[in-house]
Amino acid sequence: MNCSFDPDLTLDEFTLRLLESLGSARFPLSGSMELTDRCNLNCVHCYINQPAADPVASTKELDTHAWMSVMDQMAEAGTLFLLMTGGEPLLRQDFPEIFTHACRRGMLVTLFSNATMLTPDLADLLAEWGVHSLEVSLYGATRETYEKVTHQPGSYDRCLRGIELALSRGIKTNLKTVLLTTNRHELEAMQTLTEKFGMDFRFDSTLWPRLDGSTANMQYQISNQEMLQIDLEDPKRREAWEKTAHEYEGQLIRAEEIFSCGAGFRSFHIDSQGRMTPCMMVRKPAYDILSMGFTEAWARIGQVRELKREMRTSCETCAAGTLCTQCPGWSLALSGDYESISPEICEIGLLRFAQFMQTPVL
Repeated sequence: MNCSFDPDLTLDEFTLRLLESLGSARFPLSGSMELTDRCNLNCVHCYINQPAADPVASTKELDTHAWMSVMDQMAEAGTLFLLMTGGEPLLRQDFPEIFTHACRRGMLVTLFSNATMLTPDLADLLAEWGVHSLEVSLYGATRETYEKVTHQPGSYDRCLRGIELALSRGIKTNLKTVLLTTNRHELEAMQTLTEKFGMDFRFDSTLWPRLDGSTANMQYQISNQEMLQIDLEDPKRREAWEKTAHEYEGQLIRAEEIFSCGAGFRSFHIDSQGRMTPCMMVRKPAYDILSMGFTEAWARIGQVRELKREMRTSCETCAAGTLCTQCPGWSLALSGDYESISPEICEIGLLRFAQFMQTPVL
């Protein structure tokens, strides 16, 4: 049995009906697994990557049997959508075993990869077992820019070969990027390259501090003013921000509860050591699934979801909340608590609010 999905309903329709059936119930429908912190690239902006051959990082990672046990528990709890990420998940020699086990348990697997390690055999495996989608990070439209980001000679050509391999196997593949001071000038060229391949393309422009506490990678962050300009120049992004602004106009989404997103409500994250957290960005608290079990870890994450605000910050009364990405993850990364405000994140939220609330509803 593979994990391809071919019902009478489309997957989107099925998912919508599934969510409707859940109502307001909390349920672990979607999860992400960080198979490794290690990567074969050394990207300037990355918040997690450890060297590919790092023996300490490798030793800390769950082994094949442990990951299978975790996935068994996830499947039994009802998880349907599973993201496999890293680091670079294809670094793991046991990736085929881990991936096929998830498929056998009926989960729809999305894979995040830089595609530089995708081989014909791995591409065949993904196609045979019906990977739900492959999302490939593209850091530039030219070799010079791409490898200025990755610090790995030859990685640009390997990435393109990996993309071509995936497409030749009929694998649903999308490209994405993180806009940096080093590759911002190639945004349009990356979009054009994506169109050439016939794929969807998305990008983000917000960097995250490293998990080890370093903020050295933040020097590659583009300015808030440039972020806003990109939002204005891209029709899809502009439309999305305008729709959000008017759909949630007047709502104070952070008036009382600390968590205003789906983290820990319909989704969860498991790091390379088997610890469950509300999401990739909110790394505390972290509960060891192998010692306490998935069900107990999920229950404890639910208690975190119930936390109420105590610090009396301006977030509670800010009308720009729906256009702001301030979240407990930012507060933890920068201040060590769930509520402190990041001035830079606050600024871009207010800039978007001022811009997109001026646009009339069509």
